[in-house]
Amino acid sequence: MVYIDNLYFGAADAVNDVDSDPDRFMRTYLDRWDLPSLILDHKKFLILGPKGAGKSAAALYVSLRWKKELGDHAVFDTFVDFDELNRTQSPLTGLDSGLVSKEVNSPTDMAWRLFLGVRLLDSLVEDPACSLHNDPQVQKFIKELRQAGLASDDYPQVLRRVRERKGGVSVPRIASIESKSTEAETLSPGQVADAVLDLVISAITPNRHLLAIDGLDKAIADNPAYWQTVAALVRVVDGVRRRLRGSGSKHIFLLVMCRSDVFRRVRFSDSAKIAADGGIYMDWGAESNNPTEVLLWDYLAQKAEVSKMALLSMLPPVVKVAGGKRTFKSPGYLLQFTRYTPRDMTLLFEQIKNHAIRGVKLDSGQVRDAADKFASENLLLEIISESTGLLDDAVIDALEQILGSLPAHVFTYGELEKSLEKAGVSETITTGHFAEYLFLQGAIGNWNPDAGYVHFYHRRHTTKFNRSGPWILQTGLVYCLGVPFKKGDRYSQLN
Repeated sequence: MVYIDNLYFGAADAVNDVDSDPDRFMRTYLDRWDLPSLILDHKKFLILGPKGAGKSAAALYVSLRWKKELGDHAVFDTFVDFDELNRTQSPLTGLDSGLVSKEVNSPTDMAWRLFLGVRLLDSLVEDPACSLHNDPQVQKFIKELRQAGLASDDYPQVLRRVRERKGGVSVPRIASIESKSTEAETLSPGQVADAVLDLVISAITPNRHLLAIDGLDKAIADNPAYWQTVAALVRVVDGVRRRLRGSGSKHIFLLVMCRSDVFRRVRFSDSAKIAADGGIYMDWGAESNNPTEVLLWDYLAQKAEVSKMALLSMLPPVVKVAGGKRTFKSPGYLLQFTRYTPRDMTLLFEQIKNHAIRGVKLDSGQVRDAADKFASENLLLEIISESTGLLDDAVIDALEQILGSLPAHVFTYGELEKSLEKAGVSETITTGHFAEYLFLQGAIGNWNPDAGYVHFYHRRHTTKFNRSGPWILQTGLVYCLGVPFKKGDRYSQLN
């Protein structure tokens, strides 16, 4: 008999999952969207979702799936993680109006074309089967780009060069960028950006090259330059994708991973259209009349390599609370502790494993204790860490105090306002703005006292957010922070 303590539910970070066992990662990945095909046809390039939804995992899966089909030698992947780059180089969040202009977008767009084009060019040159491999003109071209500071891994430095119009290089007379003269033509950095992309797109190779951009989660709410920079990235990648699709290219592919609550701050005329046409929203479901129908159970079962019914059968039928006076079906009880993301489910079930006795079936108390531990050790810390850049530091520091001082788990606009005042941050952030943020993070939901209605929309957008309240605090946070249950409403949101 298989017990829950013998199962593997994945790692919180997909990179660790792949590093520990790439074959298992591939075997247990639940691909709801047929991602490799969508990327191969240049239909999608933008992967959106809340933190923990599996955006980074999706990019890794596409690369590994192609390698499994074609062989490791036939797939060249480049992962640019701006969280990693920020540790040693200029962070995107440090950009200001001196480099990024709201009125003039062209330098920022040109710099992204150059930055992306050079990453792809480097990948193609490493490909022995590519027409650019070992080409002396291309080698000379790349060398000049580096000497001019136009091939830097540091995007702000590239942008600075483009804005200063410094670092012109001679473009080789190859592919579609031939000059009319017999000598190589010297172009400005902006022109070089287009020349690099022309060279990349015209390259010939039977292999696939994937460039994935991640780490755009470090958002700075009061820095318009950051949002304009991310907007420029999305515009440029969409333009390149359309060029690739029009040319019938099957060797160059781009992916951008971005939190949905970050992307909603990226505003330009075509942002909604690009998200609709080129984006994939990684939603895993929310409330359901039958909690076992939520796709997260399928995700978790596949990760554990058991059937969904087998996984559910390992849980006690019900969880007893309030000293055994009330009982709730395990699936609904556990889901309400999460924010309906794969990461939350993985962390929750790791806690359940830790509370299980080897070779013994789980009981109600173990599940209840594990859920409490998840709320205090994982859920609260995740919500606080995800607020970096989206809330003022003073509000982040007071976040636990603000939520913990609520009078009950169901609360009004005025009661939240008083909690902000007690924490001394009412002049830093408005009650409405703070409530909207909490709603997007899955920390609060709408509450209709007459219908007993709860609505957690889990961080996609705010169209269904009731801005006037009342609201209900997420169950895990209620337990974690010791917020009292409102009389008559206790556990009413659980199935």
